[in-house]
Amino acid sequence: MSMTVSPSPSAFDVNGLCRKVWAILFGEEIQGIREEKGISLDEAAGRAGMTVAEWEAVEAGRVPRTWEQVCAMAVGLQERRLELASLVVRYSGAWGDDFPRQISQHYS
Repeated sequence: MSMTVSPSPSAFDVNGLCRKVWAILFGEEIQGIREEKGISLDEAAGRAGMTVAEWEAVEAGRVPRTWEQVCAMAVGLQERRLELASLVVRYSGAWGDDFPRQISQHYS
């Protein structure tokens, strides 16, 4: 006899999974902008004052936690802050907190 065991609701973090999916989409957007402009990882990270590993982490789905980090990434991409702010708002589910709303207040 075979028995299937389903995870308990508390063992499966749906909200965490959703945040991760949004974070990966945000990272893909960042990577797409960088590649479209022909900017290498080294160039983007250097302009942003980040290590290549830090930049790669964002492209892989680790979202920036502060407005200053978002602005630094805009410099790295040679992009306007408004462009990156709009990405933060578009993929706001990646943060799961009040951060995207704080950024949108810079432009309202």
